[in-house]
Amino acid sequence: MVTDSKILELQNPWWQNASLILADQHILEIKDKSYRYEPAILGKIALNKGDINIIRGPRQVGKTTTLKLIIKKILAEESEPSSIVYLSCESFDSWKELQQVLLQYLKSMPATKQLYIFLDEISFIPSWQRAVLALANMGLLRNSAVVLTGSNARDLKESGERLPGRRGKGKDYKLYPLSITELGNLQCFQNKSPKEMLELYMLIGGFPRAIADFVAFGSVTDSTYETYRNWIAGDAQRYELRQETLKQILYRISETLASRITWPILIENSPVKSHETALQYVEHLQDAFLCTIHYCYNEETKGPSFQKARKLYFIDPLLFTIAATWRDGMPNMFEWMKLQLKEPAFTGKLFESVVVNHISRKYGQAYYWYSTKQKKEVDLVVPNPEGALLYETKLQTAPAYNAMGRDVKIISPDEFLKMVL
Repeated sequence: MVTDSKILELQNPWWQNASLILADQHILEIKDKSYRYEPAILGKIALNKGDINIIRGPRQVGKTTTLKLIIKKILAEESEPSSIVYLSCESFDSWKELQQVLLQYLKSMPATKQLYIFLDEISFIPSWQRAVLALANMGLLRNSAVVLTGSNARDLKESGERLPGRRGKGKDYKLYPLSITELGNLQCFQNKSPKEMLELYMLIGGFPRAIADFVAFGSVTDSTYETYRNWIAGDAQRYELRQETLKQILYRISETLASRITWPILIENSPVKSHETALQYVEHLQDAFLCTIHYCYNEETKGPSFQKARKLYFIDPLLFTIAATWRDGMPNMFEWMKLQLKEPAFTGKLFESVVVNHISRKYGQAYYWYSTKQKKEVDLVVPNPEGALLYETKLQTAPAYNAMGRDVKIISPDEFLKMVL
């Protein structure tokens, strides 16, 4: 059995020598690489005493690397190495184990010293907030800046709410795969035109490992797709969801991408028979930052119409590729995706997905709108105090039109690229 002190020593080698942070595998993976990327939240997270900040995002998106970059920055500012503690929470079975290790560390440090505590993938530990709350109630976190990361939106939101008055001025941050803007800013893609960047983004998406593959090999390898697929399966298993059912639901989302669907439509032509099952799995995919549910806009309430059909989008093109190929065990997924993007009908749906994701990230909550009477649809409705902003995606330039008494802005690829690049 590994002792508490051994866990601390193994995960915090900079205690022995501050320069060992430079040998950390996550730091080395991006060192001197043309695809090196530092997320914007690096400069936004305040590390003040008593603050508990939470970073949310999908697995394999760079949350651990972000924490290691923050630690590297603190060490460069000549902070005492022992004042920084990092723990990967995947190594703990219970909140009591986490509490015990943190308690040992906190009691070993001077009571007045500012500490920096980084707890990575904390949503792996059931009821993790009990450990943090207990330490806060004992007054042991008053001089600590705490940063938590996790890959389950619902768990982090609900657990964070169970820390009333204990988070100081800490905030919630989201870390997504790179946007097309961030992809275009990478050194390795500086020579590409905006049109080429859009084509590349729809092909490989913005997950770090897929980008690294493309730079090294000119494609995304099957092993990388399988790595992401395995964490999707593993996370679902933690919540006792069946892998075969997950495959079917993902496949149907890929088939109905950008279409208005009801739960019965989603499970058509699939072995899944229950609407409740479909809802359960889709909600899990949303909580795991894999897809988003876009509801129809209600003009009267200025919010969602839950009883109407909804649209489902993957948050990144790479996830679409996995969803569309997993059920049938298709090999050479990168080449398959290249062929799909030669079909205008498919490209139009994926382009809509890309635009919806980018605008939703910028503005927050967004919807679509459809009128049975008028036979009109708007791809994207963004609530605004001065009136909703309406957008429609088209692969070709098209004339503007009116819906809900307002002009609908047409977003073609050229127009989209002007907005984001």
